[in-house]
Amino acid sequence: MASNLTAPQLVFPHAVESLQADRGAIRGQLRDTYNRLHSLAHDAAWVHSEVAAAYPDFPLVANQRAGAWYVKPSPEEAHAYFKSTDGHAGEHNFNLRRANLALLPLIKERGGIVLVDSTRRGKRLPDALSKTIPLWCATLNRARQLVLPPATDNSSVSLEIWKEQGRLYTSPQAVGRSEHAQIEAKVDKWAKELASSAYDLSSLKALDRPLRPFFVSPTSTLSHSPASSFETCYPVICASASKLAEEADGLERAEGFTYVQGSGDDHEAWSRGLTPSVFWRHADEILAVPREEIDQVIEQILAEEDAPTASSASSPTRIRQTGLYLRFAVPSNAPAPSDLFAISISTSKTPSPTADSTQPCHLCAKPGKAGYNSFFAPDYLEPVLSNASTALRDGRGVCILVEKGEAQSEANDLGVAMSLILLARLYDDEGGLRQLNTPTPPITKDLIRTRLQWILEAFPTVNPSRAALNRVNDFLMSKRR
Repeated sequence: MASNLTAPQLVFPHAVESLQADRGAIRGQLRDTYNRLHSLAHDAAWVHSEVAAAYPDFPLVANQRAGAWYVKPSPEEAHAYFKSTDGHAGEHNFNLRRANLALLPLIKERGGIVLVDSTRRGKRLPDALSKTIPLWCATLNRARQLVLPPATDNSSVSLEIWKEQGRLYTSPQAVGRSEHAQIEAKVDKWAKELASSAYDLSSLKALDRPLRPFFVSPTSTLSHSPASSFETCYPVICASASKLAEEADGLERAEGFTYVQGSGDDHEAWSRGLTPSVFWRHADEILAVPREEIDQVIEQILAEEDAPTASSASSPTRIRQTGLYLRFAVPSNAPAPSDLFAISISTSKTPSPTADSTQPCHLCAKPGKAGYNSFFAPDYLEPVLSNASTALRDGRGVCILVEKGEAQSEANDLGVAMSLILLARLYDDEGGLRQLNTPTPPITKDLIRTRLQWILEAFPTVNPSRAALNRVNDFLMSKRR
C-alpha cells in the first residue's frame, strides 16, 4: 500500500511534528485575547494621540464594527457604517441601506471628521476607507447638485471648486487607475438613486462645500491641520489604525505581546463576550493583568455589567414623526415605557409555540430559519399587529423593545421587521397615520424600501439581513393580505 507520507516526513518525523506544533502555537497567539487587546490598545493610542493632535477640531468617529475598538466612546455618539464589501473590486456600490447621512450635520458643525477603521489583510487601508468612503463622498457631492436648485444654492465656494474638490478621490497606493475609473463611472447613477430616495436630504442640501477624503495610517507624516486650513472642502480623514504586521517587529520584546494587525476584526471569535464600550470602560484594569488572568477578569467584568442598573430605563428612539418607537438590546427586566403600548421581542432556543397569553405583546422566536417561519406565521403575528394598530389609532404610541439575549442580531432583525410591517401598513408617504376609511395603496417593494429608509435614518448602523427583509416582503405582499 502506498504511503501518504512525503519524504521529509519519513526521514524527519519529529521535525515535522515540531513544525506543526509551532504553527499551531502561532495561530493560537493570533487568536489570543491578551494579544489582541494589547494590539488594539497600542493602535488606539496612535489614533488618540497623533491623529487627534493633527486634526484637533475634528471628532474621532469609529467605522462600525471593527473601528469601534480603536475609538474611545465620546458624548457625541456619532455612528458611521461603511462596509468594505461595498468597495470590493467588481462589486462597488453606494448602498442606500448605508447612506450615513446622519454624519453630515456633525461634519458641517466641526468642519470635518476623522473616520477610524483597520484591516487585518496585510494591506495599509481597508476597502471601507480606500474605496467605500471615497465613493460615498463623490456620490453625496453629486446628489447635492441634483437636489438643490441653483436659485437656492448656499455654496461658499465656486462651481469650479465644487467640480474639482467634489470629484472621486482615491489613494493611488490603494486603488489602481482602472478600478478608479470603474467606480467613477457609477457615481452619477448612485447620485440619482440617493436624490430620489425617501431620505430626508436637508442635511445634504445644507453642505456649502464638497466632501473630500484624505488617507492616513501609522506610516503617514502628520502635521497640525485645524479646520481653518481646509477652505475649499469638508475633509473626511480616513484613518487606518493598524500597522502592517511586519512594521510592528519588536513590539513583543518591547511591550510583551504579539502584535495582531487589525485585531478588532471579527471580535465574536476572540473577545469572550467583551464589547468595545465595555472594554474602554475597564481598559486600565484589563490591560494591567497578566496573560493567564485576563479571561477571568473579563468574565468578572461582564457579570458585573449584566447586573441591573438605573441606565436600563434609557429612552427608545422615535421613527420620524410617526407614533412608532424602537429600542435595541433592552435588558429583560427593564420596565417598558408606561405611556406607550409595548411589544417586546426576543430570541430563545426554547420559545413558547404561541404568543404568551399572559403577555399578549411579547413575541419570541427560535434562532435560525425555523424561528423565522414561526415568527412570520399570520396566526402568531396578526393579533399583536392588530393590538398595535388599535393603540396607534387611539392616539397612543407603540414601542418595540428588542430584548438583549442570545442570537442578538436575529432579534434585532425581528425588531426591524415588526417596525417595517407597521410602517408599511399604517403610514402614508408623509409619515401620517392612515385612517380606517382611507383607501390603502398596494404594498410594493418600493414602498417597503422607503419605510426601511425611515428606520435607517433613526438607526444608521442597523443592518437587517436579507433573509429577514425577504420575509417582510413575503408577509406584506402575500395574496392573503
